[in-house]
Parts: sequence; structure tokens; C-alpha cells
Amino acid sequence: MKLVVDGVELYHDSISVLRGVSFEASEGEVVAVIGPNGAGKTTLLRAITSIVKPLRGAIYIDGKLINSIPPRERGRLIALVEPNISRSIPSTVLEFLLTARYPHSKFYSFIPSRRDLEVIDAIVKKLNIMHLLNRRLDELSSGEFQRVLIARALIQEPRVLLLDEPTAFLDIRYKLGVLELVWSITKEQRIVGIIAIHDMYLASLYADKVILLSNGVIVAAGKPNDVFREELIEKIYGVKVQILNIGDRRVVIPIQLLNHGQSL
Repeated sequence: MKLVVDGVELYHDSISVLRGVSFEASEGEVVAVIGPNGAGKTTLLRAITSIVKPLRGAIYIDGKLINSIPPRERGRLIALVEPNISRSIPSTVLEFLLTARYPHSKFYSFIPSRRDLEVIDAIVKKLNIMHLLNRRLDELSSGEFQRVLIARALIQEPRVLLLDEPTAFLDIRYKLGVLELVWSITKEQRIVGIIAIHDMYLASLYADKVILLSNGVIVAAGKPNDVFREELIEKIYGVKVQILNIGDRRVVIPIQLLNHGQSL
């Protein structure tokens, strides 16, 4: 399994959002996409799912043009977790999770199979949300709902897993737990994992590769130790940082705004 993004350019209301974005991600690889607000991280994930279509360039999964893959097959191949999904869907958690198995059904009228229920059971136990199954979505806290969204994506059993700020609303225990689970599933099931994330510390812990976006352009890409450099992070974010070497990883510690006292 290989994902190839080749020269993607995308505009929104005549404003350039992505410009000449190219990279590859292989099976078993966790890729962290970082960058300031408005850098194009979310748009990149949505382009990979074909929710938005590039003006130029192309995206391939195992040599197949993503736009040429039928929607049902795309639903088996790609799962996307976005942080802005509404909790107002009139559904229990279990009903919501069952919808992740629709692309695997051979029939138009979906009846859960034993396999479907086994997949759901395994994931909800790993994410510790068994007690939420009979709750309605609008009764969940932001953190609980975030875990349900991640569970739904994993239950889909995709070959490409896309996560947009998956640790938003989570406390530090669940931040680490969720990313540890995503990392292990990516390795064990040999899928492609791409995570858009603000937290460079977490990215340094769990990413095999880091892509740094700024104003829709890739300004650096490679192993975390190659991308997390003080001069580069300070230039892109406008923040004074210190890089600490912990084990074989480089960890970014923000210190202060470079123009200290300047309004945001």
C-alpha cells in the first residue's frame, strides 16, 4: 500500500490553499503533518479523501487515481476523522459505530455480521468506550465524542487512516493512549497513517515522517529529527523554541513569542 500526492494545487474562492504539494507515504508509516493555522493541513486531508478536488496535480493509492475509485471502494480504503463533526446526529454511539461497517457490506440493506460486531467490540475496548455504547451522541462530552470518532474510523478498517487533530479535547492520558493505538494499528495492519496535528511534542513521539506546511507549501519533510530544527520552527511559527534530545527523539519546547509582547 502506497499513497502518492503529486503536485497538488488547490484553491478556495480564488485563494491558493495548497501549492505544488508532493510526498509519498508507505504502509506501516505514520506521517505527521504540522504547520501554523491556515497552513493547509485540513485541506490536504480532505483532498486525499476526494472531498475537495485539486485544480492541478493528482493523488494515487497503489497507482490508482483516487478520483477514479468508486465511492464504496473508497469507503473501504480511506477513513477520515475531522474534529468539527456535529454531535446532533440522532443516534446512539453503537448505531453510529455500526455505520463504519457499511462499505464492507455486500447488500444495500445492512445487517451487522458477526465479523462486524467483533471488530466493533475489539476497538471500543481498546479505546475504553464500552460504557458509552447506549448513550446518544448529543449526551457525550467533547472528549468522549472525540474517542467515538476515532473508534469509528478504526472500525472502518481502512488502508489509509487520516486524522485531523485527533487529540483535540483529550486529556494527556487519552492523547498518549489514542496515538499509541493509532501507531500500533498502523504498524500491525500495515496501513498508511496521516495525522494533522499542532502538538509537535506528540508528533516527535509517534511520527516516522514529518511534513511541515506553511501557506500551502511544504517547507520541510523527512524524519522528525531532520524537521524539528530550532531555526526552522522559529521562522515558520514566530516562536522561540528549544530542542531537547530525549533518547533518540528531538522534542520541541516553546518558550516565548519572538516579538515578545506583540498582539496576536
